[in-house]
Amino acid sequence: MTRHNRSLFKRLLYGFISVMMLIWLANLALDVYETRTSKRRDMQRELRASALRIMVLMQTVGERPPEQIKPLVHKMEQLHYALYTELGWYIPALQTQVWRHGALVYASEDQGLPPTDAAAGPYGQPLKDGWVVSVETDAATGVTVRMATEVIGEWMLQVSSIGYYFAPLLFSIPFLLLPAWLIIRVGLRPLKSIVGEIEERSATDLSPLAPSPYLELSPLVGSVNRLMERLTERLEREQEFLIDAAHELKTPLSIIQINADTLTTTRTAQRVEDAGQGLRTGVERATHTVHQLLALARSGGDRDHTSLMPRDLVELVADRLAQAGQIAATRHVEIELQAPERCMLAMHLESMASLIDNLVSNAVKYSPEGGRVTVAIAEADGRIVLSVADQGPGIAPEMQRKVFERFFRLPDQDQAGSGLGLAIAERAAARNQGRIRLANRDDGPGLQVEVSFDGVRE
Repeated sequence: MTRHNRSLFKRLLYGFISVMMLIWLANLALDVYETRTSKRRDMQRELRASALRIMVLMQTVGERPPEQIKPLVHKMEQLHYALYTELGWYIPALQTQVWRHGALVYASEDQGLPPTDAAAGPYGQPLKDGWVVSVETDAATGVTVRMATEVIGEWMLQVSSIGYYFAPLLFSIPFLLLPAWLIIRVGLRPLKSIVGEIEERSATDLSPLAPSPYLELSPLVGSVNRLMERLTERLEREQEFLIDAAHELKTPLSIIQINADTLTTTRTAQRVEDAGQGLRTGVERATHTVHQLLALARSGGDRDHTSLMPRDLVELVADRLAQAGQIAATRHVEIELQAPERCMLAMHLESMASLIDNLVSNAVKYSPEGGRVTVAIAEADGRIVLSVADQGPGIAPEMQRKVFERFFRLPDQDQAGSGLGLAIAERAAARNQGRIRLANRDDGPGLQVEVSFDGVRE
């Protein structure tokens, strides 16, 4: 099933369109609010002007009876309607009431408003939402005019205003989107050029990319160059590893080849026995080297610390010492464990077991017959420390860093080995968030190896 990747170009373009729409909507809301506010204010002003004209009329007619007043006030209402009629606008409903000395002398039809309550007076008449009112009073004549009207546009936008609001958006879209499309497309060209440069390279070309003149792309180019640098270093290490491994396997394979040839050509019993022993020695050495190479590869193949699980370090060490006991017994070496009952440490089980095995086997190998190897587990300064001490010849301080290199063996070394034990131990310690340190013992001959862990404990 084909997975469609997201488009950065479309993301930027849609973002531009979204911002443009938000600005337009905000402007539309502000414009509608201001239009409605100004409309109410204008209608309030017009309503007050009409009320004042009726007030002047009432001052003119004096104390005439209501029957004579009604036609005159009705004509004034028609003058108020005339403006809306001439412009062809929607004609709003209008209600007019006139009081004289507290008595209602004129009331127009209640167009959309609750019925007039004469007993409530001019200030107690009910008013609905969407209506404005103007009350004018003349204390000298005792006349009060109350006029109320609904506001145009309070409940709908006029059809002509729809075009007014949408026309700028419709006209501006092509003139804004086309430049935006062009700007984004041109702006992404430097990124495409970097992609093209990487695509054109061969699988073996890990040379750094040319620095980008753009501030935003410089971190990307820098990250890619650092990644290529790490890959180059790793490939170089792996190549060195293959060369060293081939060189290390060359000797036991040569021994196997020589002794195999001897077995096929000699007839002397002693020569046959010696060749058989040499063949077994070569096979054992080659097998040991292969196992060590596999342990080295596994010890640092995965540095993901999220795979560390809390386990009892004391239980694991005791189990590995039990397996090493047979080898120690053949050399009459005693192994002593000094540890608390429990010590929980977040660890990777396989690499931690490889670390313990290599440290203990090295200590047993280099201790003299009848010697003692001390394995201790302690907690100091918030860290868990695993130490392995032997009674061997130790290592000169200037050589203690060199022995962690793969296939390195001390010049005066007479013990058989591949030179990988401490390299495996160092990588296994690092995988378990630990650091390894060598030191010659102060209380006598021998080497002490300490591994301190900062891993999560429970």
